[in-house]
Amino acid sequence: MGALRQNQTFRWQMNTDGPETYEKYIVPVWMADLVPDLLAAGDVDPGKRVLDAACGTGIVARNVANRVKPGGRIAALDANEGMLRVARRCATEAGAEGIEWFSGDITRMPFSDGEFDSVLCQQALQFFPDKAGALREMKRALVPGGRLALSVWGRAEMSPHVPVICEVFTKYFGEESTTIFRVACSLCNKELLHALVQDAGFSLIRIREGITIARHPCLAELLPAYFAGFPVAARIDALPEERRNQLFRDIMAGLEDYTENGTLAVPTEHIVLTAENG
Repeated sequence: MGALRQNQTFRWQMNTDGPETYEKYIVPVWMADLVPDLLAAGDVDPGKRVLDAACGTGIVARNVANRVKPGGRIAALDANEGMLRVARRCATEAGAEGIEWFSGDITRMPFSDGEFDSVLCQQALQFFPDKAGALREMKRALVPGGRLALSVWGRAEMSPHVPVICEVFTKYFGEESTTIFRVACSLCNKELLHALVQDAGFSLIRIREGITIARHPCLAELLPAYFAGFPVAARIDALPEERRNQLFRDIMAGLEDYTENGTLAVPTEHIVLTAENG
């Protein structure tokens, strides 16, 4: 690994378009590699009617679109209009045709009872204020015997970038600045997750852990872009430039074991749950 330059500077700019940044930096590094496993878990095959719940910028829906042909259906719902704007554009660019886009609350979805064979939800359940309500609504939208497949992040200690970032943020801004990471990993307890899904009325619940490797060719480029869309972005922006650069250097130093010549390759734990309606 190349040594970190103590005078290294970072290109910082407050984010003006969170969904665009999410699609450019979060999706390829952390999300894209999870999709094939989720589709397999969700029993996504030709002819199936599939809902991508809390679709974000649409990486799951884009992959489902061609897989359910011929005769299938893919609908995607999100509460964030900005995410849907980027999702529609990316689907067009990828040639993923036939996706039905919906804007709405996950706890009050605009679908009839039993409208889908599979409901997929990638890395979103932990962020819902009303998790139980969201799961009940997903169940309602499924046919009897339909399949739920969802993924959430696993234990923070099994994703080394998380404790590194939290330690540095706590040093600079206090522990409250790490709330988003605590929320992101809040369903890593498999017993808690199982109970939540079971209480919503699902059966045949199966949970397993997996590890993917988050990769980016330039960690020095990734870090400022990654945090530009975080709640802590305004506090990073308010730092004097040298203090801000030192914050990023501290994170890079903490990730030294997972970088080589500036390239990031860090293991990240996720959990995949499948369940049936009925």
